Amino acid sequence: MNTSRRNADELIKAKKITVNNKLAVIGQDIMTTDVITYQNKILSSKIVYKYFKFYKPIGYVCSTKAQGKSKTIYDIVDNSLKYSGRLDKDSEGLMLLSNDGDWLNNINHPSKGYEKEYIVTVSQTIVLNSFKRVVTDKNEKLVINKLSKLNKFEYKVTLNTGKNREIRRVFAKNNVEIRNLKRISIGNFSIEDMKIGQLSQINSN
Repeated sequence: MNTSRRNADELIKAKKITVNNKLAVIGQDIMTTDVITYQNKILSSKIVYKYFKFYKPIGYVCSTKAQGKSKTIYDIVDNSLKYSGRLDKDSEGLMLLSNDGDWLNNINHPSKGYEKEYIVTVSQTIVLNSFKRVVTDKNEKLVINKLSKLNKFEYKVTLNTGKNREIRRVFAKNNVEIRNLKRISIGNFSIEDMKIGQLSQINSN
């Protein structure tokens, strides 16, 4: 059975597709071991996994749903791709996209130890010895693993976690204003010389 994603979504809405004897859900991750049926016929569940690096521009929201007048990354990339590690609207830089949900979850999980590096541009020079890299905000512990100076107003930040607006919240607790926040790497994947808005296919390792 060959069909477009839109037609497939209509079939799912009409409750005509099952995955492992349960009704399918739009956007559901499908594994190669899953059994998919349509009108009591078993379909092949083999899918081709694709992996990408994406340079998210400032001003775009990481969401599958419209956020007011703000554009989402899916105004640029195909909505069949999921992402690992969102960036907030005012941040830019590297994201990893794929139709392989397990791969994305593995990379994004803190226990896997994938470091994320950022270039943070600030409005004032930071005194590194007095900067608190571990803070508590709204009863949540936030940790910056490494902070190093690149020049007077630019610093490299390394995280192991990816909590909501973690860097911005840590810097705010230190009364340091961020002018720009750019993620430059996730594990072995680097933004290198990518252009803003560029989508580049990669190998999974």
